[in-house]
Amino acid sequence: MSVLMDIGELRARASDGGRVPAGARPASSTLTLGSDWAELPAATELAALLPRVPVAGVRLAEPVDLCALPGHAIVRIIALLRECSSIGARVTWSLILGAEQLDLIPRLDHLPAPDRMTVRGREASAVGPWRSTGNFGLLYFRRGPGFLSVVDQRPESGRRVVLDDPAMVDVFVRGLEGCAWAEVTRNPGHAAAARDLVGDGLVLRLGDHCVTLPVHMRSWPLGAALLGGTLASAGKKPDNKT
Repeated sequence: MSVLMDIGELRARASDGGRVPAGARPASSTLTLGSDWAELPAATELAALLPRVPVAGVRLAEPVDLCALPGHAIVRIIALLRECSSIGARVTWSLILGAEQLDLIPRLDHLPAPDRMTVRGREASAVGPWRSTGNFGLLYFRRGPGFLSVVDQRPESGRRVVLDDPAMVDVFVRGLEGCAWAEVTRNPGHAAAARDLVGDGLVLRLGDHCVTLPVHMRSWPLGAALLGGTLASAGKKPDNKT
């Protein structure tokens, strides 16, 4: 049975040097976030902690209500989901959105699929499938020396993009945490870069805030089970001896 762990305990274990032994299976604890959205860890912090401390998965305690949550909380939640996908952590979460927000789904469904989705004013069953449930690597990027290589395999896009303009790279990187729109549009060059990234579907703007969408592909998941847009440790398959 999984034991719940909060972010404070995860930080404490990490500070004690609780690194995952080589070849170890995930521990039985589930990291629970979202009891207080104001206490969410930064995406980069979570990405640094989870490889050091073994957990069975990550659980968002409260539904992600796009109709009610403020923009700064929504972009940080999206950033956390993206980082969980990047490092291979299973995520349990639920989504609430309005019928007028359904156009957000094709921009988010490269991320781990919600276990439950509620569409206010419409039957959730009328919504198409969440694409990451059947396809891994729909939208990801890799870092190079002075550039970013983005692969967008969503059917409506289907392209590879190399970002080497300094303003483009800066906007993309700043958006990884989820931030204020004003932070990435502080001068004309950055404002133009931010608008282009939004137009290309690589950055999502929600009111006065924004977040970078592509998943950081740190290594290609050879030999892993691909479930719900995340990497799940599959272990070694037993030899079939007859």
